[in-house]
Amino acid sequence: MVRLLVAGELNADMVMSGLPSLPILGRELVGDDFQIVMGSSSAITAARLAQLGADVDFVGIIGEDSLGEFVITELGNFGVGTANIAKVGERTGVTIALTYTQDRALFTFPGTIETYTGDNITAELLANYSHLHVGSFFLQTALQPNLARIFQVARELGLTTSLDVGWDPQEKWADNVYLYPTLEHVDFFIPNQDEANAIMGENQKPQSLAQRVHDTLIIKQGKDGATAYDQHNKITKVASLKVDAIDTTGAGDAFNAGFIFAHKIKQLPIEEAMEFAVACGAQAVTNIGGASNAPHEDHIWEMIAQSNQNGA
Repeated sequence: MVRLLVAGELNADMVMSGLPSLPILGRELVGDDFQIVMGSSSAITAARLAQLGADVDFVGIIGEDSLGEFVITELGNFGVGTANIAKVGERTGVTIALTYTQDRALFTFPGTIETYTGDNITAELLANYSHLHVGSFFLQTALQPNLARIFQVARELGLTTSLDVGWDPQEKWADNVYLYPTLEHVDFFIPNQDEANAIMGENQKPQSLAQRVHDTLIIKQGKDGATAYDQHNKITKVASLKVDAIDTTGAGDAFNAGFIFAHKIKQLPIEEAMEFAVACGAQAVTNIGGASNAPHEDHIWEMIAQSNQNGA
């Protein structure tokens, strides 16, 4: 059986939705819903992989506090293996998310997110898996210096690898000295369009960024679907599914999970895996919270079939 390992940050999300506008200093705004849910790009990807039907474990750290207990319990409830998550004497990170129909604003206290070094991602651990995924590269400042080596070891052991970056709070982007060395060992680099644009700058095209990646660059484009660029200048574009969006939090992570599941577990070619992935992203925006109501594989195929039927 194909086993997947997701590594990286763990935190809780406090999500408010239905706000009339972005925050205004000196004024109070009223939303129509609030939830505390499991957060972090990596954890949401792992949870959605498990719900789709994958055998997936998580490796990382959490604080010895109530938020840490909440996160690890939630991961277990989703079916993610948590034996490789260590508890440390620091506070678990938290993100406050203000969500809107087409986008969201995020405010993060990093906590353990920025202190995780990846020391427990050993060759002995990696040897048990077929694929390694990491999210939120730019938030994990202590992991960044070690990630190229970790991915290199993973690939030498026969694993494939994938990376999502998230927004860079320091806005260094391509000037981050650890990004390009890491991409040399990444099979699937999966940023969204804004992140890819920021990394590329004004004068680069996606094909030039793709040349920095060991295998394939996949750019998530929200309601416009996704586009992949490989090392042979092949461009693969897929459309999204039309849905009524409620909360975009975690949609990109749902795409990540869908792609990894379809390509690694179901052995689908890139284009078909991307079609499955955009359907996973579309399903995610119809719920509040990145991992809420994470679907089984069958539900995604039903969504795709219904969309094809409606488009016929």
